[in-house]
This record gives sequence, structure tokens and C-alpha cells, in this order.
Amino acid sequence: MANISIRYKIAQKVRSWRSKRGYTQKDLAGKIGVTYQVVLQYEKGTRKISIEKLYAIAEVLSVGIIDLIPVSSEKICLKNEEEEILNLVRKYKTINDQELRKVFYLLTKFTRVGEKSSKKAEKVKIAKGMVKAGISVDIVSQAIGLSANECVEEKTGSIYYQIGKKIKEWRLVREYTQKDLAEKMDTTRDEISNYEQGRVAIPLEKLYAIAETLSISITDLLIEEDEIVESELPDLIKEYKKIESQELRYALIKSLFESIQICEEKVKRAEKMKIAKDLVKGGISTDIILQITGLSLGEIQQI
Repeated sequence: MANISIRYKIAQKVRSWRSKRGYTQKDLAGKIGVTYQVVLQYEKGTRKISIEKLYAIAEVLSVGIIDLIPVSSEKICLKNEEEEILNLVRKYKTINDQELRKVFYLLTKFTRVGEKSSKKAEKVKIAKGMVKAGISVDIVSQAIGLSANECVEEKTGSIYYQIGKKIKEWRLVREYTQKDLAEKMDTTRDEISNYEQGRVAIPLEKLYAIAETLSISITDLLIEEDEIVESELPDLIKEYKKIESQELRYALIKSLFESIQICEEKVKRAEKMKIAKDLVKGGISTDIILQITGLSLGEIQQI
């Protein structure tokens, strides 16, 4: 895909979503910290939009990053095992809860998993929701049993640092060294290293080139809200590859996702009920508890 084509298609999407939201170019410029002339150039496709600025535009327009970039609908042809591994990785990435990702990994190695981290993640999620709803951090901290720092949104690394982690993750899945990837892209190992460490801003066109070289979609390299990138993914792939029987692989995947779904529902509901009980005792409004936990009024009344 030519660079100019990517830029023009992005320009069309930005203009379309801005119009849908009822913003003028001047409105958008003020919200993302640039001049009106810059937004005009963005929407004409005569000026590159950095990935960082594209995320800022997406946030202002209340859309996902993938709503602003062209995504190829062409299916990438891979060998059977590569396609299977790719699907496995994508399914793994749909597990948002940190402990449940560990469940997936450890069940693949046929070992037991505790529930402590899953409960902690649910507590943190509810606590942050309550703070956003306007309840004092001190009150939330005391009621839920977390530190004050755990009750507020943590500072994460830069967008480029997080994308760099994904590049490295997929490079390892493909079993490429930085030198291998650099040679396939006709660039230097230092450039790949800089991208993976988030030391430099990676141009969107370069991100497309990396995705193409790794035989993945551009969306596989973009970060999602509250996403947790696990360092155990390459080990997961190695363990999975050791399973020779295709029937066993299928049975394992099927049972894993059934178990994960059941575990997720039971663990999170139980933790929500426990937290709600503590909040009721702490005098927190029932309306707030219902809104933050997603429990029904009947469930709250049972407490």
C-alpha cells in the first residue's frame, strides 16, 4: 500500500468522523493542540498524521483507533500451523483479565492456577470506576481494601513504547531476531531496536511495513484500552507446539475457552458481591454500587 494512499484514506476517515461528531476543523484543532491549518492539511492528506496524534484525534472523536485507519480485507495465506498459531495468539489476546491470561498459559502446561490476581484485578477495576464517579479516593481505598495509588488510573508508557512491545512480541512469535526483521525490511537492527524500545516515534507507514513483514494485520500492532501485554506469550507458543496430536490440540483449545468463560463469570461475580457487601457496610449509595459493579438490585438486596 503506497504511503500517499494510506495518508489519503486516513484523511477521509478523520474528516468523516469529525463531521459525524459535529466538530469544525477549528474545534478539532483546539482539542488536539494544533492549529486550524494543520487539521486542514491532515484532512487534505497533504500532511502526515503521527500515530500519537492519531490516538489523540480518536480520543476526541470518541472512536477506536481502527476506525481511523484503513485495514486490508485481504486474507494472508499461511501454512496450517502458522494460521493455527495466529488464531491461538489472537484468542489469547481477547482475554482482558491478567489472571485469566495466566490461566490460559498455565493450563496449556497442565498446571494449577490461583484466583488471587483475578480478584485483585476486579477490585482495581471497580475502585477506579468509583473514583471516576466522584467518590473520594480515601473512602474507596478504605472500603475496598486497596492502596490509594491502586484506586486511580496509573500512568502507562508512551504509545510508541506499548506498540514497540507488540512488535517484539510478534517478532518472537515468528522466531525472528531483530537482525532478521531488519534484513527483511531492508533497514538496520538499530532501527528495529529503537522501535521496540519506544525510543523513537514510528511512522504509520513503517508500522504497516512491519505488519506485512510479520504476516499480520496492522490491528495486531495497535494498543487497546487497558490492554496487558504478557511476556509469557512466546513460551505459550513453544508449549503448544509440543502437542503433536491435532485432536488433543483441538480438545485442549475447546476446554480452555469453556473453562476460561466459566472461571471469568464466577470469579468476577463472586468478587463483585463481596465488594458490594463491604460498600453497603461503608454507607456507599446503592445507586453508585449498582452503577459501578453492574449487579442487579435484587443481588444487592440479598446482601
